[in-house]
Amino acid sequence: MGCGKFSDMSLSQNRQGASVSPSTCFFLAADAKYFPFACLAARRILDVSAPLPGFILQTGVPDAELNAANDYLQGRIEIADVSAFMEGQDFNPGHLSLAAYIRLFADKIGALERFERVVYTDADVLFNRSIVDLAETELRAPLLAAHDVQAYFAPKYRSRLSMQPGAPSFNSGVLVFDMPAVRRDNLLEIAREAASRRVFGLDQEALNVAFEGRWQTMHPNWNVMTNYSDQIPFNQAFARHFSWGKPWDRRPIGVEVEALAIYRDLSSKTPWADRFEHTIPFKRGGLKKFGRRFDALIGLLLNDEKRKRRARFSASKANAVFTAHADARLLAVQYPEVAAGFAANRRK
Repeated sequence: MGCGKFSDMSLSQNRQGASVSPSTCFFLAADAKYFPFACLAARRILDVSAPLPGFILQTGVPDAELNAANDYLQGRIEIADVSAFMEGQDFNPGHLSLAAYIRLFADKIGALERFERVVYTDADVLFNRSIVDLAETELRAPLLAAHDVQAYFAPKYRSRLSMQPGAPSFNSGVLVFDMPAVRRDNLLEIAREAASRRVFGLDQEALNVAFEGRWQTMHPNWNVMTNYSDQIPFNQAFARHFSWGKPWDRRPIGVEVEALAIYRDLSSKTPWADRFEHTIPFKRGGLKKFGRRFDALIGLLLNDEKRKRRARFSASKANAVFTAHADARLLAVQYPEVAAGFAANRRK
């Protein structure tokens, strides 16, 4: 099963005919650096989606930026200051902002407490399809998330995070929480405790520890990341996650022409328009793509597990695998510990 171009439901049908549960919402989280881009991402969601309550939870944003955001969003997104709340938490954000941990408090933040289905998205995600379609996915687990294929290529994360042999990993850039199940089993509390111990790295790793065996495969087109040199095209992505190369970078490497055009339109007549005045998109990955032609040979010669795995799965093949899992509403499927050989259950 490959990925398609919105064939099952058009964007106009989503906006006009979708039935939205009153107990569903979405939110983004940002510090002052990412706040403008969270506003643009939220506005894009509004533009392509049926009406749905939305929030931007922010820390440390200056008043001038807040005023610009309120004018831009026209009251359609609630902006909540959680600075004092987050500063009271015991986290070491490392190279990231404390705002990265806001998603770990979806069960504690007052603005979200009345909702049963909560969608989280990073500020560097651009939606092409109604977020309502994502929010109303049938859930059989407390969390819906997209497999982190890069982690499959380099599976040592399992031993580093004390996960079971074969445990998959998800990317936390787009998430759907079933809040009654999350609250019942204290799953975000477990994630917070893991993150505060600083043993499991940053927020994404803590979430993976807490939700191990408790998450369902998201259709991969809802979180099409830019980690691949050969990636799913922008016009096939339900939501494009600029995990490498940001549209607002001075050299937006790997960002498609179509995406840059959308950002220019979103940011026009805002204080942030100059971030998107690039006229030449830079395509990255040519040399990397060439080198990966030799992954199978180098992996065999060096017994390099990462290259062995990478040689087996192009972006389109991985997309097809996870699309099939998502269509079947499967819990995240375990992987073999090695791609070849006899140590299928060996911990790396």
